[in-house]
Amino acid sequence: MTSPLIALIEDHPLLRDGFAHLLRRHGFESIAPPLGPLETLLDEIRSAQPNCVVVDLGLPYPEGGLSIVGPVASAGIAVVVLTAETDKMLWAACLRAGAACVLSKSEEHDVIVNTIASVCRGEVVMETQRSVLMSEALALQADESERMRQFRELTSREQEILAGLRSGLSAAEIAQRDFVSIQTVRTQIRSVLRKLGVRSQLEAVAAATHAGWTPSPSPSEPCCR
Repeated sequence: MTSPLIALIEDHPLLRDGFAHLLRRHGFESIAPPLGPLETLLDEIRSAQPNCVVVDLGLPYPEGGLSIVGPVASAGIAVVVLTAETDKMLWAACLRAGAACVLSKSEEHDVIVNTIASVCRGEVVMETQRSVLMSEALALQADESERMRQFRELTSREQEILAGLRSGLSAAEIAQRDFVSIQTVRTQIRSVLRKLGVRSQLEAVAAATHAGWTPSPSPSEPCCR
């Protein structure tokens, strides 16, 4: 009986070699294509036709290991993501891209090996994980949308004001920079605070930082000063 072939896509030599040894002990064969240009790596994987590709997410590609998951899964090759990442949104993105499952590198070796074996047999694995992750991702997306809603209501000028406050400028310094009166700037600051539902400039800056907000003024919107 032919041993299942596993392609290991991992940029840490010690982890890669140790995992290859673990797989051999459990009757698997493995290959480790070099991490060259992305398209070259994908071509090598497709050519090898492994039973399963085990992908780390911390790879030197534009979207890390996620850059590999979609193209490989689309080629009909099973993908298991094995990662130290804990971002559930990223885990959900891997599942949406076609990964059979996502495993933490902190999992017991037996769990990892048994899951890979199940995937090689074509079995559906970790259905509960998929359901939970997708639900959590949707909830996080809704939370993020709600957090950003107030910031989307800011005019281009109000975004400039908030950006100035985040960079540490005072109202007087913003007025001097923009050649407007300090009364105008204070009025605009009050408008920013009202729209964000906060009571102080410090709270506004903290809210923007927490939400990961960055200014995006619309070029079509006139900037009234």
